[in-house]
Amino acid sequence: MLMIGLVGSQVAAVKFSRHEYHLWVEVVEKLTMLCLAFIMVNVGYEFNLDKSNMKSYGKDYLVAMTAAGFPWIFVTAWFLYALPGHVPLGSALVAARFAAPTSAGILFNMLEAAGLKETWLFKKAQILAIFDDLDTILLMIPLKIVVDGFKWELTVDAAIVLLLLCLAYVKMHELELPSSSAWTMFYATLIVCFCEGIYFVTDRHLPMDAIRIEVLLPAFAMGCIAKVDHHAKSDIEERIKTVISTCFMLLVGLSMPSLFVAGSEHLSVLALAGHVLAVSFLMIIGKMFLLFCYKDESDLRTRLGLALGMCPRGEVGAGVIVISLKMGISGPIISVAVISLALNLVLSSGFIVAVKHLARPPQAQASKGPPRKRSAKPATVAFTVMAVTACIFGAVQGRRSKGAAQTFTTWPMQPGPRACGTLPSQLGGPRRAFMVALPVNPLILH
Repeated sequence: MLMIGLVGSQVAAVKFSRHEYHLWVEVVEKLTMLCLAFIMVNVGYEFNLDKSNMKSYGKDYLVAMTAAGFPWIFVTAWFLYALPGHVPLGSALVAARFAAPTSAGILFNMLEAAGLKETWLFKKAQILAIFDDLDTILLMIPLKIVVDGFKWELTVDAAIVLLLLCLAYVKMHELELPSSSAWTMFYATLIVCFCEGIYFVTDRHLPMDAIRIEVLLPAFAMGCIAKVDHHAKSDIEERIKTVISTCFMLLVGLSMPSLFVAGSEHLSVLALAGHVLAVSFLMIIGKMFLLFCYKDESDLRTRLGLALGMCPRGEVGAGVIVISLKMGISGPIISVAVISLALNLVLSSGFIVAVKHLARPPQAQASKGPPRKRSAKPATVAFTVMAVTACIFGAVQGRRSKGAAQTFTTWPMQPGPRACGTLPSQLGGPRRAFMVALPVNPLILH
């Protein structure tokens, strides 16, 4: 649906007049915010904390933050040094954040359908997915400062965020509120009106810069304070959630600006495909950090399943792309982000198939008889194809460059976490020196 929406956005940009297109953008933006608020209220419904054992969540939050940070840093570096033209640091940091959060909705539903609800893997993935979503939401204020510079109005934004977090914690699932899909949509509508109302008043009627509060945290806090009966779920309610999530992905695609505006920077089809494959590869590699965590709680096989289970991206990542557009970020960086997210959604079922296989005890597999020849798992095949295609892409583009092909140069590695090199200009940008400092987790995780 994301790709269908992307195609629709390009058709709308060509067919509509300037006035019609402006109206179209406004309507799509409001509907997108409404669906995102609905989704985040449901994420809040699922979030729960054992207040008597808060210390146990410290390690989980650090793991979730780091596992979300690696894909973010890798993709940011790619946007800065591989994309053509000059990409501002702030724009790269904001747009690349789509690669960080795991899709809680997709992950929970697929793992539950795979019969893994009672496993350690499901329970740990549930905590980590919520925490990396929350980490992404909280990080948006510092990222706004990086993009726009510090303004005193952002302190108001920060105060509202702090108030909402305190309210969500103190009143965690204490208020008896109806939680059907109809009521959830009503809450989402109120939240969108609240956020848009603050923006309208501060923009039009007060002598200050406009305060724009994103719907992510208010909607999440709303879900956190509502007491929900999880045993009263019905098939109709689940179908409604699925339909709204699908509509949200369609609307995210429809929110895209024209990719072919005269005078704007854009990529060829081959270059775009290469960048998408590279970013998708980095999104997966970053989550493999989880292989080195929880060694005292599970074996390597289960940790690999947990890492693959955290690979699907979805609603919050799409919400970050929408926020990036509202902040004025555009160009190849958004095109690569949207198509990479769409590819990740296609691969989600493959990730879950691999997780189901890894979560099955080896004894259960041995009891089925002698081993037989197995075909490669979908996630493994997709992972290999992306890596090989990215290499072929670089080689082909190198042969097509002027004169001799440019090669990737690497200096001998010195002890320490830094590596220097140059990226080939055939990827669309000038040949530039770069230095990447790999983050090191301060904890020794066993």
